[in-house]
Amino acid sequence: MTPVSQLEPAERDPKAIRRTVLILIGLMIAGGVIIWYKYMEQQKRDQEEVIAGRSPRISRLTKNFAGVCQDGESRGLDDLEGKVWVVAPVVPNHPEENKIQLAKMQDLAEHYKDRDDFHLVCISVADPNEHGYEELAEMAKTVNADIDQWWFMAAEEKAVIGFLKDHLKMAHIKERSGEDAEKYGKHDIAAQLRVVDQSRRVRGEHQQFDFDFARYKTELTKKELADNPELLNDPAAKAAAELYLNMDELWTKRMYKVIDYTFEETETDKDPNYINAIIVAASIVGFIVIMGVRLRARKNG
Repeated sequence: MTPVSQLEPAERDPKAIRRTVLILIGLMIAGGVIIWYKYMEQQKRDQEEVIAGRSPRISRLTKNFAGVCQDGESRGLDDLEGKVWVVAPVVPNHPEENKIQLAKMQDLAEHYKDRDDFHLVCISVADPNEHGYEELAEMAKTVNADIDQWWFMAAEEKAVIGFLKDHLKMAHIKERSGEDAEKYGKHDIAAQLRVVDQSRRVRGEHQQFDFDFARYKTELTKKELADNPELLNDPAAKAAAELYLNMDELWTKRMYKVIDYTFEETETDKDPNYINAIIVAASIVGFIVIMGVRLRARKNG
């Protein structure tokens, strides 16, 4: 055993320490530049989407959703990959609740009837044991829905609500009770449409293409202007009024623009990718840990 008197502190190499510090600083700067570049690149793409009319992605469908369609056959939404499709919730036992979205879907069916890469899907929020595909078949018949272009789909009630809320981001689905449930149905749904692209990405703003909301804002604005016409003397209030009074038309035009742009989209199937930045950051942390261990070992040398 070495006597305590003969132990000497390890010599520190100033050049090695300086070199290590400079390497760490260089790696941190490089990592920061890469992260900043990736962020700015994504911001630029987002801005281009807005200018060009392409709608931002709010979700991606990562799991299949299956149900029984109006012809009694089971189908899954995975079958629509490679197509642009529009989806809306319906209540088969309360036709009045479906008037707005079905009218919009009928217009879409007619407008894109010659495209094999376009599809429509209506998903029932009703209990399929009480209101099954037979009622959906009647509904499909009233709008002349072609099974090759337009599905009316029934599935387990809880699964449907979860899919609409969690995956399609249709937040406005509430449960009614009492007389309201008897009169209008158990579920209060919005006349909201979602556009899904060829790679199963949901396109649009969260509240966009909610034509119930558009109708509500239009009627509210009409009432406010009737009660207080002087509002139009304020430029900001006038601009807002013009927006709300024409919201249905504006959102309809926007929806068609999103669909048309999506047909021609050439972007590769990938979401914003920060893998390189993560690798650099992990490398920096790993390098710091390794150098810390080496310096400690040298100090205890």
